[in-house]
Amino acid sequence: MILLGNELISVIMSAYNERLDWLTESIESILNQTYENIEFIIVLDNPENLGILKLLEQYRLKDNRIKLIINEQNLGLVKSLNIALEQCSGKYIARMDADDISNVERLEMQKKYLENHQLDFIFSGVQVIDEENANLYQTNTQEMDAQQSKKRLEKIHISFHPTWFLKSEIFKDLKGYREISYCEDYDFILRCLSKNCKIGKMNGFVLQYRVRKSGISKSFSLEQFLNTKGVVKLYRKNTLEDDSLLTEIMQHSREIADDAEKKKFNAADSFYYQGVDLIKSGNTFRGVNSLTKSLFISKYYLLRNIDILKYKIENHNT
Repeated sequence: MILLGNELISVIMSAYNERLDWLTESIESILNQTYENIEFIIVLDNPENLGILKLLEQYRLKDNRIKLIINEQNLGLVKSLNIALEQCSGKYIARMDADDISNVERLEMQKKYLENHQLDFIFSGVQVIDEENANLYQTNTQEMDAQQSKKRLEKIHISFHPTWFLKSEIFKDLKGYREISYCEDYDFILRCLSKNCKIGKMNGFVLQYRVRKSGISKSFSLEQFLNTKGVVKLYRKNTLEDDSLLTEIMQHSREIADDAEKKKFNAADSFYYQGVDLIKSGNTFRGVNSLTKSLFISKYYLLRNIDILKYKIENHNT
């Protein structure tokens, strides 16, 4: 077993329009970590949100481990995270979202796991919570070694971005995130794999992941799906670093994801989860009927479910 040191960990977060109570819980969950040698770099990407600005200023005065960066205007998540990365001086970097809650031992556990398993990059499952902190469900918490996670990540995006913990040199080598709408995290992971990074999934979960009724993942879920499919194709063809091809993918996704297709995709998604809830409540007939409807509303939603089904079958057989 490797002897662990007390190396600095940089935690990066971007805040925009989160509820103040969510943001408070998120910040407190990092400041109260059992592993204390951290720097907490927070980027405010909405300088007009005076409530968040005031709260972050108060925290900066309260704890000198916080570095606060205020964008002059809204730049988006990717640019904000890259700005935060430029300020990092830790050996390791952990991601955090402004509406999630980290377990108190998260950083200590992740550092120990990464070093003891001689990995470059780890992620974990999550405990999903709603807007009022009620537990909804846990995602798959089974651990995977580097070979297992590589095999799965090459097919489907199974990592939760806010659970990432990795060596800072990886971000430096890849020059941070790229502007690929709504799947910058999966693009980054595939680029890591193309550089032979050892990525693993630790057992259990390290944070509570908040699901909102409205958000980017819902509003742009079709475009996110299409871009994800696109970067996987580039990865398989070993052309992921070609920025011109990446631009073509995003343009194609925008052309497909017009208002009509988005409406159909989101309607299919609503029917699908309505069906799941009905089946869980014992109303199997109505639930199956709702699930079936979801498959015939949007061809792209059908394709997404086929991909998920193929992954689960292959995962079950390995």
